[in-house]
Amino acid sequence: MKKITQYIVLSLFIFLGTISVQGQSKLVNKGDSYYKKAEYYQALQSYLEAQNEGEKLSGEVKVKMGKCYYELNNIERALTTLLEVEDQLSTKDDYMVYAQVYQRSGLYAKEDRGAIFWYEKALKAGANPVQVNELIESCNWAAAHEEIEPYRVNPSPIFTSGQSFGIQYYKNGVVYSSASEEGSKNVDRQGKSFLNLYYSDLKGNEIQKGSLFSKSLVSPYHIGAISFTSDFNTMYFTKVVRVKGGESRLKLFKVNYEGNDWGKEIELPFINDKYDYGHPAVSPDDKFLYFVSNMEGGQGGKDIYRVERLRGGMYGTVKNLGPEINTYGDEVFPFVSKDNVLYFSSDGHYGFGGLDIFRADYEDGAWKNVRNMLKPFNDVADDFAYVVNPKDPEQGFLSSSRTETGDDVIFTVEFVGEKDEPEVEPELPKEGDVIALEDLPEEQGPVQEDAKIDLSAYPAVFSAKVKSTFNNLAAKGVKVDIIDDATGKIIASGISDDKGVFNIDIPDEYRKDGQELELVFSKEGEFNSKRMILNIMELADLNENGLSLTPIFNDEVLDDISGMVLYYVGTELTEESKKTLDRLATYLQNNPQIVVKLNSHTDARGSKLDNLFTSQRMGEKVEEMLMKKGVDSEATIPRGYGERYIVNKCKRGVLCSDEEQLKNRRIEVVVWRVKK
Repeated sequence: MKKITQYIVLSLFIFLGTISVQGQSKLVNKGDSYYKKAEYYQALQSYLEAQNEGEKLSGEVKVKMGKCYYELNNIERALTTLLEVEDQLSTKDDYMVYAQVYQRSGLYAKEDRGAIFWYEKALKAGANPVQVNELIESCNWAAAHEEIEPYRVNPSPIFTSGQSFGIQYYKNGVVYSSASEEGSKNVDRQGKSFLNLYYSDLKGNEIQKGSLFSKSLVSPYHIGAISFTSDFNTMYFTKVVRVKGGESRLKLFKVNYEGNDWGKEIELPFINDKYDYGHPAVSPDDKFLYFVSNMEGGQGGKDIYRVERLRGGMYGTVKNLGPEINTYGDEVFPFVSKDNVLYFSSDGHYGFGGLDIFRADYEDGAWKNVRNMLKPFNDVADDFAYVVNPKDPEQGFLSSSRTETGDDVIFTVEFVGEKDEPEVEPELPKEGDVIALEDLPEEQGPVQEDAKIDLSAYPAVFSAKVKSTFNNLAAKGVKVDIIDDATGKIIASGISDDKGVFNIDIPDEYRKDGQELELVFSKEGEFNSKRMILNIMELADLNENGLSLTPIFNDEVLDDISGMVLYYVGTELTEESKKTLDRLATYLQNNPQIVVKLNSHTDARGSKLDNLFTSQRMGEKVEEMLMKKGVDSEATIPRGYGERYIVNKCKRGVLCSDEEQLKNRRIEVVVWRVKK
């Protein structure tokens, strides 16, 4: 395959001329230079620029692009890119990255050529057997642990122009790291805006509008991952610093509050410029400082350490938390709650992929009994920096990259299960006790009824229309369950009729102020179920506007889309094919979870190399036409095959009519996958 690629590239040099190719080659070389220095964002930008200028990138470069996407945490694009060059993956590193992409996509099964399949290929290619076997066991563990804990995890309303994470409780609010609202052209090696510290008030568990925490702490580089002492007068924080030789290091600093603002930052005395130090966590009794480092002598990548805080700004001996907590991977973002539970994130313990949140108990002078927090705390994305509300242990925050962009954002955490309330039994009198006269029950008069609540203020019926996102037609036979969000009890149910309409009476006892309802819409085998939680007063909006469900695409529907073929003459689609393109655009706009390949072909006339380039250009042209019609660029993958797949007798050297040749000048629409 590499020889074929080399031949094509060499022919391209000759065909398009030396000047043009030299410019394109410089971009790829520039990308390779960045790639070698692990500057994946800059490398990817160079490769994409070369591609946009028309250069046909080799399989080797596309593998590098896939790895760049992986390193930049864009797992979906990494999977898309590496799938195209799957047959060119050959090294243990290739297989390891590809396996981890599958694992972080939640695709584990060996029989489906998922993560385990590729981990085993990496093993045969010479990858570390201990590490690979652990990762395979992690996949098996994840597949067997789909249960969901009784917590609600939702994105917080923090508004930023980029990522935000590492939140900590502070007095009556929270402090967190966030990209500036104004945005900046200055970005780090991953293309992310630099972070500073922001503060927001809390009302209940709701974050209010944020503002800069302190002007004295503003940094031209990243600053974040913080922790406060219990009196909020001392803060530890992580900051990126340039060290001798020009390299960047994470360092730990301490700063004291001096009445009106934070004072001068002090680098912690045990820091060594050879290593990274970050993610501080002060224990609730202020006795210990936990932190993360990749210093020599650890268990693997980044480990969690502990050091005693002494008087006079001094510190005791730095100690590794040991193999019970630390693994061959990374352990990061420790946090110790008021009830002395250690929470941290790891990609070395068994999990769902990426970083997962774990907890550990302190027993006999050591942290033990590590347990995955399961879903919804964890997902296939990176989940980290969990903190517990010191005033209410059933609330908290975590940070996660479970977003469309892969950016780290802050999520609220709230317990929604049934609370255990101990029953208090009345104390019965014992023999010999004197019962006061006033303790005896009084004779009861007529029972007075409670004042009646005016139920007319609350919806009595949930009545709405359900439609399909695919064709906007009525969705018949959809089951609708109304659940009391506080107890999890189903209080009413119904099914949509031929017109997609359902009518469900709401029991009177649930028509009241503050009533939260969970609505579940499902039709097994036909539609993806939908869940939503809302206040009873919000039902009116659904009653008026209805809702839509996304169908589960069966073979018949997918065949309808996959059966689309676009024919072209020269560089223009035929009139009939333009109409077909309109249909395809409608499908893809209404169903953004569908990703299609635009497999482009030519007839067998002219140069084979010309035909290969022509087919790719036509595929990309159709992709641009779809984008102009409002289709997302990630919904299509153009792929040129030239004259490789002729559908009739018109092979090279055979005389055919223009009508017969047209059958080969085509773009076939193939459903590649349906995103979850």
